[in-house]
Amino acid sequence: KEWRARVEAPKRSYATEVLSKLEPLKERFDVVRYGALPYDDADPDRYPLFAVKTKGWSVDKPSVLVTGGVHGYETSGVQGAIRFLDTRAEDFAERFNLVVAPCVSPWGYERVQRWNAMAVDPNRSFDRKGPPPAEESRQLMEFVDSLSVGSEGELKK
Repeated sequence: KEWRARVEAPKRSYATEVLSKLEPLKERFDVVRYGALPYDDADPDRYPLFAVKTKGWSVDKPSVLVTGGVHGYETSGVQGAIRFLDTRAEDFAERFNLVVAPCVSPWGYERVQRWNAMAVDPNRSFDRKGPPPAEESRQLMEFVDSLSVGSEGELKK
């Protein structure tokens, strides 16, 4: 609680720097809301989680998952994932199914923090065998599971 009180004030805007950039992509991609983070009691929709999928999804294509912002202070991953979607992703859409989660940890992104609001490192939480994962990691894993990853690593949905 003491740590969170020190880092509570956002230094940048997830809505402005990330969500607003996903809106124009809806014409070319499927933009899917796969969850939300429970870190703002006053506004439960403040941290919605989105993934962007290529259109023309096919079980016959290999699939690729791209993530950004697993650590909130890694700005280049977030903005790089969005830029990839805007400039190059369609070049690969004929051969691959692409799924991009451009900002896995929006609370950390706003505060330029490695950890989430509960002082947990989301990157260390993509493990189903250990302690309960960070909420960011849990929701992303559930989303990927909903895509029916097959034994060959191909997404089936």
